[in-house]
Amino acid sequence: MSTQQKIGFQEPPTDESVAAFLEQDPAFFQRHPELVERLQVPHACGDAVSLVEHQVSRLQKQNRQLRARLDELLDVARENDRLFERMHRLTLELLHPHDLDGMLQALKDGLRNQFHADFVALRLIVTASEQHHGGQAELVPDDDPALEQFSRFLREGRPECGQLDAAQLQFLFGRSATRVASTALVRLRHPSLNGMLAIGSLDPERFQPSQGTVFLRQLADLAAFSLAPHLRRS
Repeated sequence: MSTQQKIGFQEPPTDESVAAFLEQDPAFFQRHPELVERLQVPHACGDAVSLVEHQVSRLQKQNRQLRARLDELLDVARENDRLFERMHRLTLELLHPHDLDGMLQALKDGLRNQFHADFVALRLIVTASEQHHGGQAELVPDDDPALEQFSRFLREGRPECGQLDAAQLQFLFGRSATRVASTALVRLRHPSLNGMLAIGSLDPERFQPSQGTVFLRQLADLAAFSLAPHLRRS
């Protein structure tokens, strides 16, 4: 049997074997550049394009995707810069000498002015034996039955974002409760202070369960450590 006949009986290479060969020898097309222009790759619209054109098209698409991702990251970075600047201004405001009433007002004003909060509610939980300003709405006795609806939140201490139920909104925001469409709720925790800070928004999309809470945790720490010394003296 001749060599030509033997070759005729050989099985043609499979797609997998060709792909494996090219993967193991990435310099193949460098040694055979004439093949690059002769290869035809089906295009999405049905036309045939050369391998070079196909690669360029893919690289352009990847470049657009990377640019879009980079733009997203830059937007996040700019927003973080704005948040840090606002937090800095709020911190400076809370460093001014205040009594408890002044500190509560400064914190509320800072959240409204610096962070565009539509509604702000503070609830500081105190014992019956603690001396405090009578009738002050922000101070709530620890035996208040209304606190039971926040028992899980106070126990776990994780910030919550989204929609609260009507009773919770009423306890926090009073007459404004029906206008609050979404809320960020954080626990205020300090060795001498326990409570809650709620930021309400008219926009139902502003606070969502999926959003990050690093900033909210930092805000809660700032509020708790600013308020605690005044609460002990009140």
